Amino acid sequence: MNEHNFDNFSQYFNKWQKNILNFTLKRNLANKELENYIKSFQTIDSEIFKALFIAKKYYYKKHHYYNRKIKRLKQKEIDFNQLLDYVNRERRNLTEPKVKDEISTSIRYIKQSIKEIEVKINNLSNQIEELTLDLDEENNIIEDIKNLDRDKQINLRHLRKLEQDLSKEMQHDTYFKTVRTIEILEVNLGEIPRNLNKWSKKKVKIHRKMLDLYHKAKVFENIKKQIENELLGAKQNTDRYLQLYSKLTNQNNNKLIIEEQLSFFKNEAKAKEKRYTKNIIKKKRLKKKFRNKKLEIALEKQKSGKKLDFYELKLILDHSKKKE
Repeated sequence: MNEHNFDNFSQYFNKWQKNILNFTLKRNLANKELENYIKSFQTIDSEIFKALFIAKKYYYKKHHYYNRKIKRLKQKEIDFNQLLDYVNRERRNLTEPKVKDEISTSIRYIKQSIKEIEVKINNLSNQIEELTLDLDEENNIIEDIKNLDRDKQINLRHLRKLEQDLSKEMQHDTYFKTVRTIEILEVNLGEIPRNLNKWSKKKVKIHRKMLDLYHKAKVFENIKKQIENELLGAKQNTDRYLQLYSKLTNQNNNKLIIEEQLSFFKNEAKAKEKRYTKNIIKKKRLKKKFRNKKLEIALEKQKSGKKLDFYELKLILDHSKKKE
């Protein structure tokens, strides 16, 4: 193989080396991209797990707890209404004691009296502050205020006694017990709608948070699918670059083998040519030595007058021409 072919091979070899370097860089970039996609995939999986875990572990428990509270309140409302209906029926069968009317009338009268006394005291106090009074007039008003205040205290004591008597009557009387039970039931029934509204709002709020988390998980699922597709594409690119890299590497190895073989043949050819040249030189030397020996013999025969053959005669003539 001549030098031109070896130069062409060197150019091709350099080109293949550049291609290998190029695909190596692309392969490394594809591997890095693949690694990033895997990390993103793992992060998304973690976010999905976190969202669903919180929704199930915390909000689901809260939601279940609020449902139980609402259910119990509704059942309590049913029970209280049934009990209230029953107690109302019982009250209708009872007769209200007259003593209640008498005591209640007295209580109302005393309360009204106390109110009137307080108005009088207030008016007298205003006179002292607003009017210009002499000492006797002011002392008389002060005395009136003291008397009114004494009457007020007497009425207050009497009022407390009447209220105590009424309370005792109500405590021991079935009718008043029933009325008190109705009042308690009505108060409790009035609280239930407010509590139901409170727990219902909490339930709606927690339900929305659960839906938000499930929606978040759904969004992450979609992102996960997108990353899966991109991951698949990145893996395909990586595989393609690996195949190209392997192909180029194999081709490069083949080129190296061919180069080694060509180098071997080139060296062999040079060695063979060198040996051939040496053989020619050697043959020429041997031939020259042989001719000289024959020439010496021919010259000796010529001197001694012996008969020469055609080859010997030709050697002597050629030798004579070289001398000339």
